Amino acid sequence: MEKMTFEEKLKHCPPAEVWQEYCGFLSLSLPEYMNIQKRLLMEQVQLMAGCALGQRFFKGHVPATVEEFRARVPLTRFEDYADVLLPQREEMLPAKPVIWLHTTWEGGDFPSKRAPYTESMLETYKTNILAAMLLATSRGRGHFHVRPGCRVLYSLAPLPYATGMFPDLISSEIHLRFMPSVREARKMSFGQQMRTGYKLAAKHGMNLFFGMSSVLYGATRSLNMLGGEKAPSLRSLLGMSPRMIARLAMAKYRNRRDGTELRPRDLFKLDGFVCVGTDTALYKNELEEAWGIRPLEIAGGTEPSCMGTETWSKNGLVFFPDACFYEFIPEMELYQEMETPGYIPKTYLMDELVAGQKYELVITVLKGGAFLRYRVGDIYRCLRLRNPADELDLPQFEYVDRIPTVIDIAGFTRITQREIEQVLSRSRLPVESWFAVKEYDEDGHSFLDLYVELKSDDEQAAVLDCQMLQELFSVYFRSYDGDYKDLKRLLGMDPLRITLLKTGTIARYRQQTGRRVPPVGAPREIVLDILRLQAAQEGGALA
Repeated sequence: MEKMTFEEKLKHCPPAEVWQEYCGFLSLSLPEYMNIQKRLLMEQVQLMAGCALGQRFFKGHVPATVEEFRARVPLTRFEDYADVLLPQREEMLPAKPVIWLHTTWEGGDFPSKRAPYTESMLETYKTNILAAMLLATSRGRGHFHVRPGCRVLYSLAPLPYATGMFPDLISSEIHLRFMPSVREARKMSFGQQMRTGYKLAAKHGMNLFFGMSSVLYGATRSLNMLGGEKAPSLRSLLGMSPRMIARLAMAKYRNRRDGTELRPRDLFKLDGFVCVGTDTALYKNELEEAWGIRPLEIAGGTEPSCMGTETWSKNGLVFFPDACFYEFIPEMELYQEMETPGYIPKTYLMDELVAGQKYELVITVLKGGAFLRYRVGDIYRCLRLRNPADELDLPQFEYVDRIPTVIDIAGFTRITQREIEQVLSRSRLPVESWFAVKEYDEDGHSFLDLYVELKSDDEQAAVLDCQMLQELFSVYFRSYDGDYKDLKRLLGMDPLRITLLKTGTIARYRQQTGRRVPPVGAPREIVLDILRLQAAQEGGALA
Protein backbone atom coordinates (compact mmCIF):
# COMPACT_ATOMS: atom_id res chain seq x y z
CA MET A 1 0.00 0.00 0.00
CA GLU A 2 1.33 3.43 -0.99
CA LYS A 3 2.35 5.61 1.92
CA MET A 4 -0.05 8.47 2.66
CA THR A 5 1.21 12.03 2.52
CA PHE A 6 0.82 14.41 5.44
CA GLU A 7 -1.96 16.20 3.56
CA GLU A 8 -3.84 12.94 2.99
CA LYS A 9 -3.50 12.09 6.66
CA LEU A 10 -4.97 15.47 7.60
CA LYS A 11 -7.95 14.76 5.33
CA HIS A 12 -8.61 11.10 6.05
CA CYS A 13 -7.14 10.15 9.44
CA PRO A 14 -8.51 10.97 12.90
CA PRO A 15 -6.69 13.98 14.42
CA ALA A 16 -5.56 11.83 17.35
CA GLU A 17 -3.78 9.48 14.95
CA VAL A 18 -1.99 12.35 13.17
CA TRP A 19 -0.98 13.86 16.50
CA GLN A 20 0.38 10.56 17.78
CA GLU A 21 2.50 10.00 14.67
CA TYR A 22 4.17 13.43 14.71
CA CYS A 23 3.89 14.67 18.29
CA GLY A 24 3.69 11.39 20.17
CA PHE A 25 7.22 11.84 21.51
CA LEU A 26 5.77 14.42 23.93
CA SER A 27 3.97 11.56 25.72
CA LEU A 28 7.18 9.61 26.37
CA SER A 29 8.42 9.06 29.89
CA LEU A 30 12.04 10.05 30.45
CA PRO A 31 13.20 6.38 30.63
CA GLU A 32 11.39 5.70 27.32
CA TYR A 33 13.02 8.78 25.79
CA MET A 34 16.47 7.66 26.95
CA ASN A 35 15.93 4.16 25.56
CA ILE A 36 15.28 5.69 22.11
CA GLN A 37 18.35 7.92 22.45
CA LYS A 38 20.65 5.07 23.41
CA ARG A 39 19.32 2.66 20.77
CA LEU A 40 19.76 5.20 17.97
CA LEU A 41 23.22 6.14 19.25
CA MET A 42 24.43 2.54 19.07
CA GLU A 43 23.00 2.25 15.54
CA GLN A 44 25.02 5.35 14.62
CA VAL A 45 28.14 3.87 16.24
CA GLN A 46 27.82 0.83 13.98
CA LEU A 47 27.50 3.05 10.90
CA MET A 48 30.56 5.02 11.98
CA ALA A 49 32.52 1.83 12.60
CA GLY A 50 32.34 1.03 8.89
CA CYS A 51 33.82 4.29 7.61
CA ALA A 52 37.19 6.05 7.69
CA LEU A 53 35.83 9.06 9.58
CA GLY A 54 34.51 6.87 12.38
CA GLN A 55 37.75 4.93 12.60
CA ARG A 56 39.55 8.22 13.14
CA PHE A 57 37.69 8.71 16.42
CA PHE A 58 37.34 5.06 17.47
CA LYS A 59 41.07 4.37 17.00
CA GLY A 60 40.59 0.67 16.29
CA HIS A 61 38.13 -0.02 19.12
CA VAL A 62 34.40 0.23 18.39
CA PRO A 63 32.45 1.18 21.56
CA ALA A 64 30.05 -1.56 22.66
CA THR A 65 27.99 0.56 25.07
CA VAL A 66 26.89 4.16 25.53
CA GLU A 67 29.20 4.45 28.53
CA GLU A 68 32.17 3.21 26.54
CA PHE A 69 31.32 5.59 23.70
CA ARG A 70 31.37 8.58 26.06
CA ALA A 71 34.56 7.42 27.76
CA ARG A 72 36.59 6.67 24.63
CA VAL A 73 35.40 9.10 21.94
CA PRO A 74 36.78 12.63 22.44
CA LEU A 75 34.74 15.80 22.38
CA THR A 76 35.08 17.27 18.89
CA ARG A 77 34.90 20.58 17.04
CA PHE A 78 34.69 21.35 13.35
CA GLU A 79 38.48 21.43 13.07
CA ASP A 80 38.39 17.66 13.60
CA TYR A 81 36.28 17.20 10.46
CA ALA A 82 37.42 20.04 8.20
CA ASP A 83 39.79 17.96 6.01
CA VAL A 84 36.90 15.57 5.23
CA LEU A 85 33.85 17.85 5.09
CA LEU A 86 35.19 20.96 3.38
CA PRO A 87 36.30 19.02 0.26
CA GLN A 88 33.15 16.85 0.59
CA ARG A 89 34.97 13.51 0.72
CA GLU A 90 31.89 11.28 0.64
CA GLU A 91 33.91 8.06 0.60
CA MET A 92 34.97 8.67 4.22
CA LEU A 93 31.42 9.14 5.57
CA PRO A 94 29.10 6.60 7.23
CA ALA A 95 26.33 7.07 4.63
CA LYS A 96 25.96 8.80 1.28
CA PRO A 97 24.83 12.44 1.56
CA VAL A 98 21.86 13.66 -0.43
CA ILE A 99 22.72 17.32 0.12
CA TRP A 100 25.48 19.42 1.70
CA LEU A 101 24.56 22.46 3.79
CA HIS A 102 26.75 25.43 4.73
CA THR A 103 26.98 27.70 7.72
CA THR A 104 29.41 30.31 9.06
CA TRP A 105 32.59 29.01 10.68
CA GLU A 106 33.25 31.61 13.35
CA GLY A 107 36.94 32.22 13.72
CA GLY A 108 37.83 29.34 11.42
CA ASP A 109 40.36 29.20 8.61
CA PHE A 110 37.59 29.10 6.01
CA PRO A 111 34.44 31.25 5.72
CA SER A 112 31.99 28.39 6.15
CA LYS A 113 31.45 24.94 7.58
CA ARG A 114 29.78 22.13 5.64
CA ALA A 115 27.49 19.39 6.88
CA PRO A 116 26.28 16.33 4.93
CA TYR A 117 22.65 15.18 5.14
CA THR A 118 21.66 11.59 4.40
CA GLU A 119 18.26 10.46 3.18
CA SER A 120 17.37 9.21 6.68
CA MET A 121 18.41 12.54 8.22
CA LEU A 122 16.20 14.44 5.77
CA GLU A 123 13.25 12.17 6.54
CA THR A 124 13.68 12.86 10.26
CA TYR A 125 14.08 16.59 9.59
CA LYS A 126 10.83 16.60 7.57
CA THR A 127 8.87 14.71 10.21
CA ASN A 128 10.06 17.03 12.96
CA ILE A 129 9.27 20.18 10.96
CA LEU A 130 5.74 18.87 10.35
CA ALA A 131 5.45 18.24 14.10
CA ALA A 132 6.44 21.88 14.70
CA MET A 133 3.74 23.00 12.23
CA LEU A 134 1.11 21.07 14.17
CA LEU A 135 2.33 22.49 17.48
CA ALA A 136 2.46 26.06 16.14
CA THR A 137 -1.28 25.88 15.47
CA SER A 138 -2.09 23.99 18.65
CA ARG A 139 -3.95 25.31 21.70
CA GLY A 140 -3.61 22.09 23.67
CA ARG A 141 -2.46 18.49 23.52
CA GLY A 142 -3.98 16.76 20.51
CA HIS A 143 -5.51 19.92 18.99
CA PHE A 144 -4.17 21.59 15.84
CA HIS A 145 -5.29 23.56 12.81
CA VAL A 146 -3.12 22.99 9.73
CA ARG A 147 -4.87 23.61 6.42
CA PRO A 148 -3.60 22.38 3.02
CA GLY A 149 -3.26 25.24 0.54
CA CYS A 150 -2.86 27.90 3.22
CA ARG A 151 -0.73 30.97 2.54
CA VAL A 152 2.69 31.01 4.15
CA LEU A 153 4.95 34.01 4.56
CA TYR A 154 8.44 32.55 4.70
CA SER A 155 11.38 34.74 5.69
CA LEU A 156 14.13 32.32 6.56
CA ALA A 157 17.60 32.06 5.05
CA PRO A 158 17.71 30.19 1.72
CA LEU A 159 19.86 27.21 0.73
CA PRO A 160 22.64 26.28 1.42
CA TYR A 161 21.50 27.15 4.98
CA ALA A 162 19.46 24.55 6.85
CA THR A 163 16.25 26.61 6.90
CA GLY A 164 16.29 26.76 3.10
CA MET A 165 15.44 23.04 2.89
CA PHE A 166 12.04 23.41 4.51
CA PRO A 167 9.94 24.32 1.44
CA ASP A 168 11.40 21.53 -0.70
CA LEU A 169 11.16 18.93 2.05
CA ILE A 170 7.48 19.36 2.73
CA SER A 171 6.39 19.96 -0.89
CA SER A 172 5.87 16.21 -1.30
CA GLU A 173 3.79 16.08 1.90
CA ILE A 174 1.46 19.09 1.78
CA HIS A 175 0.63 21.89 -0.62
CA LEU A 176 1.35 25.34 0.82
CA ARG A 177 1.25 28.66 -1.03
CA PHE A 178 4.53 30.36 -0.21
CA MET A 179 4.81 34.11 -0.59
CA PRO A 180 6.78 34.69 -2.75
CA SER A 181 6.88 31.30 -4.43
CA VAL A 182 9.97 29.22 -3.75
CA ARG A 183 11.09 29.59 -7.37
CA GLU A 184 10.78 33.38 -7.25
CA ALA A 185 12.34 33.67 -3.79
CA ARG A 186 15.51 31.91 -4.91
CA LYS A 187 16.11 34.59 -7.52
CA MET A 188 15.92 37.34 -4.89
CA SER A 189 18.15 38.63 -2.16
CA PHE A 190 16.98 37.93 1.37
CA GLY A 191 15.83 41.55 1.73
CA GLN A 192 13.89 41.46 -1.56
CA GLN A 193 12.26 38.19 -0.54
CA MET A 194 11.03 39.75 2.71
CA ARG A 195 9.65 42.90 1.08
CA THR A 196 7.88 40.95 -1.66
CA GLY A 197 6.43 38.53 0.87
CA TYR A 198 4.98 41.32 3.01
CA LYS A 199 3.39 42.98 -0.02
CA LEU A 200 1.77 39.71 -1.10
CA ALA A 201 0.56 39.06 2.43
CA ALA A 202 -0.98 42.53 2.60
CA LYS A 203 -2.87 41.85 -0.63
CA HIS A 204 -4.02 38.29 -0.04
CA GLY A 205 -3.63 37.56 3.67
CA MET A 206 -1.65 34.74 5.26
CA ASN A 207 -2.21 31.79 7.59
CA LEU A 208 1.27 30.66 8.66
CA PHE A 209 4.41 32.65 9.31
CA PHE A 210 7.94 31.23 9.44
CA GLY A 211 10.74 33.66 10.16
CA MET A 212 13.90 34.63 11.95
CA SER A 213 12.99 36.35 15.20
CA SER A 214 15.25 39.38 14.90
CA VAL A 215 14.21 39.95 11.27
CA LEU A 216 10.54 39.70 12.19
CA TYR A 217 11.08 42.14 15.04
CA GLY A 218 12.77 44.66 12.75
CA ALA A 219 10.09 44.28 10.09
CA THR A 220 7.31 44.57 12.67
CA ARG A 221 8.69 47.79 14.11
CA SER A 222 9.05 49.39 10.69
CA LEU A 223 5.85 47.93 9.26
CA ASN A 224 4.06 50.68 7.38
CA MET A 225 1.65 48.74 5.25
CA LEU A 226 -0.29 50.60 2.60
CA GLY A 227 0.52 54.08 3.82
CA GLY A 228 0.52 53.74 7.61
CA GLU A 229 -1.52 56.54 9.20
CA LYS A 230 -2.54 58.03 5.86
CA ALA A 231 -5.52 56.82 3.94
CA PRO A 232 -4.47 54.08 1.49
CA SER A 233 -4.18 55.17 -2.12
CA LEU A 234 -6.23 53.53 -4.86
CA ARG A 235 -3.01 52.20 -6.34
CA SER A 236 -2.11 50.46 -3.09
CA LEU A 237 -5.50 48.73 -3.06
CA LEU A 238 -5.08 47.23 -6.53
CA GLY A 239 -4.91 43.47 -6.35
CA MET A 240 -6.06 43.27 -2.75
CA SER A 241 -8.66 40.69 -1.97
CA PRO A 242 -12.05 41.99 -0.78
CA ARG A 243 -11.43 40.37 2.61
CA MET A 244 -8.13 42.23 3.08
CA ILE A 245 -9.68 45.53 1.97
CA ALA A 246 -12.43 45.04 4.55
CA ARG A 247 -9.88 44.24 7.27
CA LEU A 248 -7.80 47.28 6.35
CA ALA A 249 -10.83 49.58 6.39
CA MET A 250 -11.97 48.26 9.77
CA ALA A 251 -8.43 48.52 11.19
CA LYS A 252 -8.12 52.12 9.98
CA TYR A 253 -11.44 52.98 11.58
CA ARG A 254 -10.39 51.50 14.93
CA ASN A 255 -6.99 53.18 14.74
CA ARG A 256 -8.58 56.62 14.25
CA ARG A 257 -11.20 55.98 16.91
CA ASP A 258 -8.75 54.74 19.53
CA GLY A 259 -5.74 56.83 18.57
CA THR A 260 -3.61 53.72 17.92
CA GLU A 261 -1.22 52.68 15.15
CA LEU A 262 -1.83 49.99 12.59
CA ARG A 263 -0.44 46.67 13.79
CA PRO A 264 -0.02 43.35 11.95
CA ARG A 265 -2.67 41.75 14.19
CA ASP A 266 -5.21 44.21 12.76
CA LEU A 267 -4.75 42.76 9.29
CA PHE A 268 -3.73 39.14 9.78
CA LYS A 269 -5.36 36.27 11.63
CA LEU A 270 -2.61 33.70 11.88
CA ASP A 271 -3.14 29.99 12.50
CA GLY A 272 0.51 29.55 13.44
CA PHE A 273 3.68 31.57 13.88
CA VAL A 274 7.11 29.84 13.95
CA CYS A 275 10.34 31.59 14.97
CA VAL A 276 13.97 30.58 14.81
CA GLY A 277 17.03 32.48 15.92
CA THR A 278 19.36 32.85 18.85
CA ASP A 279 17.64 35.91 20.32
CA THR A 280 14.07 34.61 20.01
CA ALA A 281 13.38 34.83 23.75
CA LEU A 282 14.12 38.58 23.67
CA TYR A 283 11.56 39.29 20.97
CA LYS A 284 8.70 36.88 21.67
CA ASN A 285 6.60 39.15 23.91
CA GLU A 286 6.75 42.07 21.49
CA LEU A 287 6.03 39.81 18.52
CA GLU A 288 3.04 38.33 20.33
CA GLU A 289 1.69 41.80 21.08
CA ALA A 290 2.13 42.92 17.48
CA TRP A 291 0.80 39.81 15.72
CA GLY A 292 -1.80 38.60 18.19
CA ILE A 293 -0.37 35.11 18.52
CA ARG A 294 2.59 33.85 20.51
CA PRO A 295 5.40 32.50 18.30
CA LEU A 296 6.44 28.88 18.59
CA GLU A 297 10.22 28.63 18.87
CA ILE A 298 12.15 25.83 17.21
CA ALA A 299 15.83 25.02 17.74
CA GLY A 300 18.38 23.65 15.35
CA GLY A 301 21.23 24.50 13.06
CA THR A 302 23.23 23.31 10.13
CA GLU A 303 24.92 20.45 11.99
CA PRO A 304 22.00 19.18 14.16
CA SER A 305 19.15 20.03 11.70
CA CYS A 306 15.75 20.60 13.37
CA MET A 307 16.57 19.58 16.91
CA GLY A 308 13.81 20.87 19.18
CA THR A 309 10.44 22.56 19.41
CA GLU A 310 8.23 24.21 21.96
CA THR A 311 4.89 22.64 22.84
CA TRP A 312 1.42 24.18 22.60
CA SER A 313 2.20 26.18 25.77
CA LYS A 314 5.18 27.85 24.04
CA ASN A 315 7.16 28.02 27.28
CA GLY A 316 10.22 25.84 26.67
CA LEU A 317 11.96 23.66 24.11
CA VAL A 318 11.80 19.86 24.01
CA PHE A 319 14.52 18.10 22.02
CA PHE A 320 13.41 15.53 19.45
CA PRO A 321 14.72 12.09 20.48
CA ASP A 322 15.60 11.00 16.92
CA ALA A 323 17.62 13.93 15.54
CA CYS A 324 20.72 13.78 17.76
CA PHE A 325 22.09 12.08 20.86
CA TYR A 326 22.45 14.84 23.44
CA GLU A 327 25.12 15.45 26.07
CA PHE A 328 25.49 18.53 28.24
CA ILE A 329 28.56 20.31 29.66
CA PRO A 330 27.70 22.26 32.86
CA GLU A 331 28.63 25.93 33.02
CA MET A 332 31.16 25.41 35.81
CA GLU A 333 32.96 22.82 33.70
CA LEU A 334 33.23 25.41 30.90
CA TYR A 335 34.83 27.95 33.24
CA GLN A 336 37.30 25.35 34.47
CA GLU A 337 38.16 24.46 30.88
CA MET A 338 38.78 28.14 30.05
CA GLU A 339 41.15 28.57 32.99
CA THR A 340 42.91 25.17 32.88
CA PRO A 341 44.69 24.33 29.61
CA GLY A 342 44.12 20.73 28.61
CA TYR A 343 41.16 20.22 30.94
CA ILE A 344 38.48 17.92 29.48
CA PRO A 345 35.01 18.92 30.69
CA LYS A 346 32.55 16.33 31.95
CA THR A 347 29.26 15.76 30.17
CA TYR A 348 25.85 14.69 31.47
CA LEU A 349 22.87 13.05 29.79
CA MET A 350 19.27 14.20 29.58
CA ASP A 351 18.30 12.18 32.67
CA GLU A 352 21.16 13.66 34.77
CA LEU A 353 20.40 17.38 34.44
CA VAL A 354 19.61 19.95 37.13
CA ALA A 355 16.77 22.45 36.63
CA GLY A 356 17.95 26.04 36.35
CA GLN A 357 21.49 25.13 35.28
CA LYS A 358 23.14 26.29 32.04
CA TYR A 359 24.86 23.78 29.76
CA GLU A 360 26.85 23.74 26.55
CA LEU A 361 25.20 21.32 24.15
CA VAL A 362 27.14 18.38 22.70
CA ILE A 363 25.56 16.35 19.91
CA THR A 364 26.08 13.13 18.03
CA VAL A 365 24.08 13.39 14.82
CA LEU A 366 22.02 10.26 14.20
CA LYS A 367 20.82 8.49 11.02
CA GLY A 368 24.20 8.51 9.26
CA GLY A 369 25.37 11.98 10.25
CA ALA A 370 29.05 12.92 10.37
CA PHE A 371 29.41 14.46 13.84
CA LEU A 372 30.38 12.57 17.00
CA ARG A 373 30.28 14.23 20.44
CA TYR A 374 30.34 17.54 18.59
CA ARG A 375 30.43 20.88 20.39
CA VAL A 376 27.94 23.02 18.50
CA GLY A 377 28.82 26.10 20.56
CA ASP A 378 25.33 26.78 21.96
CA ILE A 379 24.40 27.29 25.60
CA TYR A 380 20.98 26.17 26.87
CA ARG A 381 19.36 26.50 30.29
CA CYS A 382 17.35 23.57 31.62
CA LEU A 383 14.12 25.31 32.62
CA ARG A 384 12.46 22.33 34.28
CA LEU A 385 12.83 18.57 34.42
CA ARG A 386 9.13 17.96 33.76
CA ASN A 387 6.02 20.01 33.17
CA PRO A 388 3.04 18.65 35.16
CA ALA A 389 0.66 21.29 33.76
CA ASP A 390 1.22 19.91 30.26
CA GLU A 391 1.62 16.31 31.47
CA LEU A 392 5.13 16.41 30.05
CA ASP A 393 7.72 14.10 31.62
CA LEU A 394 10.70 15.48 29.65
CA PRO A 395 13.14 18.34 30.39
CA GLN A 396 12.46 21.68 28.74
CA PHE A 397 15.09 24.21 27.72
CA GLU A 398 15.61 27.78 26.66
CA TYR A 399 18.39 28.98 24.41
CA VAL A 400 20.77 31.29 26.31
CA ASP A 401 23.62 32.28 24.01
CA ARG A 402 26.65 31.14 22.13
CA ILE A 403 29.66 30.00 24.14
CA PRO A 404 31.52 32.93 25.77
CA THR A 405 34.18 33.15 23.04
CA VAL A 406 31.55 33.93 20.37
CA ILE A 407 29.38 37.08 20.41
CA ASP A 408 26.11 36.41 18.61
CA ILE A 409 24.08 39.49 17.67
CA ALA A 410 20.41 38.95 16.80
CA GLY A 411 21.21 35.57 15.25
CA PHE A 412 22.72 37.38 12.28
CA THR A 413 26.41 37.73 12.92
CA ARG A 414 28.81 35.82 15.15
CA ILE A 415 31.89 37.74 16.17
CA THR A 416 35.05 36.13 17.52
CA GLN A 417 38.51 37.34 18.51
CA ARG A 418 39.70 36.71 14.98
CA GLU A 419 37.06 38.96 13.39
CA ILE A 420 37.80 41.81 15.79
CA GLU A 421 41.54 41.50 15.23
CA GLN A 422 40.98 41.67 11.47
CA VAL A 423 38.84 44.81 11.80
CA LEU A 424 41.37 46.50 14.09
CA SER A 425 44.18 45.65 11.69
CA ARG A 426 42.31 47.05 8.70
CA SER A 427 41.35 50.23 10.51
CA ARG A 428 44.98 51.12 11.39
CA LEU A 429 43.63 52.98 14.41
CA PRO A 430 46.06 53.40 17.35
CA VAL A 431 44.60 50.67 19.59
CA GLU A 432 46.88 49.53 22.41
CA SER A 433 44.63 46.97 24.15
CA TRP A 434 41.02 45.81 23.90
CA PHE A 435 38.43 43.25 24.93
CA ALA A 436 34.83 42.68 23.83
CA VAL A 437 31.67 41.49 25.56
CA LYS A 438 28.03 41.05 24.70
CA GLU A 439 25.71 43.48 26.47
CA TYR A 440 21.99 44.28 26.38
CA ASP A 441 20.19 47.62 26.10
CA GLU A 442 17.17 48.74 28.12
CA ASP A 443 14.86 46.83 25.74
CA GLY A 444 16.83 43.62 26.25
CA HIS A 445 18.38 43.64 22.78
CA SER A 446 22.00 42.62 22.37
CA PHE A 447 24.99 44.64 21.19
CA LEU A 448 28.77 44.33 21.03
CA ASP A 449 30.57 46.44 23.64
CA LEU A 450 34.18 46.94 22.59
CA TYR A 451 36.44 48.19 25.40
CA VAL A 452 39.40 50.03 23.89
CA GLU A 453 42.65 51.57 25.11
CA LEU A 454 44.50 53.87 22.70
CA LYS A 455 48.25 54.28 22.42
CA SER A 456 49.30 57.17 24.65
CA ASP A 457 52.15 58.29 22.36
CA ASP A 458 50.09 58.46 19.15
CA GLU A 459 49.02 61.91 17.88
CA GLN A 460 45.83 60.49 16.36
CA ALA A 461 44.75 59.09 19.73
CA ALA A 462 44.54 62.57 21.22
CA VAL A 463 41.63 63.59 18.98
CA LEU A 464 39.62 60.35 19.03
CA ASP A 465 36.59 59.96 21.30
CA CYS A 466 34.00 57.20 21.74
CA GLN A 467 31.63 58.50 19.07
CA MET A 468 34.36 58.86 16.46
CA LEU A 469 35.72 55.39 17.25
CA GLN A 470 32.25 53.87 17.02
CA GLU A 471 31.60 55.44 13.63
CA LEU A 472 34.99 54.39 12.29
CA PHE A 473 34.85 50.82 13.60
CA SER A 474 31.27 50.41 12.34
CA VAL A 475 32.44 51.20 8.81
CA TYR A 476 35.17 48.58 9.02
CA PHE A 477 32.89 45.94 10.57
CA ARG A 478 30.35 46.44 7.78
CA SER A 479 33.01 46.22 5.08
CA TYR A 480 34.56 43.08 6.61
CA ASP A 481 31.45 41.14 7.64
CA GLY A 482 28.46 40.91 5.26
CA ASP A 483 26.21 39.57 8.03
CA TYR A 484 27.07 42.58 10.21
CA LYS A 485 26.16 44.82 7.27
CA ASP A 486 22.76 43.08 7.03
CA LEU A 487 22.01 44.05 10.64
CA LYS A 488 22.00 47.69 9.59
CA ARG A 489 20.22 47.14 6.30
CA LEU A 490 17.47 44.75 7.41
CA LEU A 491 17.05 45.51 11.10
CA GLY A 492 18.04 49.17 11.14
CA MET A 493 20.51 48.60 13.97
CA ASP A 494 24.20 49.17 14.52
CA PRO A 495 25.13 46.75 17.31
CA LEU A 496 28.46 48.36 18.22
CA ARG A 497 29.22 50.40 21.35
CA ILE A 498 32.66 51.70 22.29
CA THR A 499 33.85 52.08 25.87
CA LEU A 500 37.12 54.04 25.99
CA LEU A 501 39.49 53.05 28.79
CA LYS A 502 42.46 54.98 30.11
CA THR A 503 45.68 53.58 28.66
CA GLY A 504 47.18 50.94 30.96
CA THR A 505 43.95 50.04 32.78
CA ILE A 506 43.83 46.45 31.50
CA ALA A 507 47.51 45.84 32.29
CA ARG A 508 47.06 47.34 35.76
CA TYR A 509 44.09 45.02 36.39
CA ARG A 510 46.21 41.98 35.41
CA GLN A 511 49.02 43.10 37.72
CA GLN A 512 46.71 43.67 40.69
CA THR A 513 44.64 40.48 40.36
CA GLY A 514 46.81 38.06 38.45
CA ARG A 515 43.78 37.28 36.28
CA ARG A 516 43.78 37.14 32.51
CA VAL A 517 41.22 39.26 30.63
CA PRO A 518 39.70 37.11 27.85
CA PRO A 519 39.64 39.02 24.52
CA VAL A 520 36.02 37.96 23.96
CA GLY A 521 33.37 37.08 26.54
CA ALA A 522 35.04 38.22 29.76
CA PRO A 523 32.94 37.35 32.84
CA ARG A 524 30.81 40.19 34.16
CA GLU A 525 32.81 40.49 37.39
CA ILE A 526 36.02 41.18 35.43
CA VAL A 527 34.31 43.91 33.41
CA LEU A 528 32.96 45.57 36.57
CA ASP A 529 36.36 45.39 38.30
CA ILE A 530 38.03 47.07 35.32
CA LEU A 531 35.40 49.81 35.28
CA ARG A 532 35.91 50.36 39.02
CA LEU A 533 39.64 50.62 38.47
CA GLN A 534 39.04 53.13 35.68
CA ALA A 535 36.71 55.17 37.91
CA ALA A 536 39.27 55.15 40.73
CA GLN A 537 41.96 56.44 38.37
CA GLU A 538 39.65 59.28 37.34
CA GLY A 539 38.78 60.08 40.95
CA GLY A 540 35.19 58.87 40.66
CA ALA A 541 33.35 55.81 41.84
CA LEU A 542 31.35 53.05 40.22
CA ALA A 543 28.28 51.79 42.01
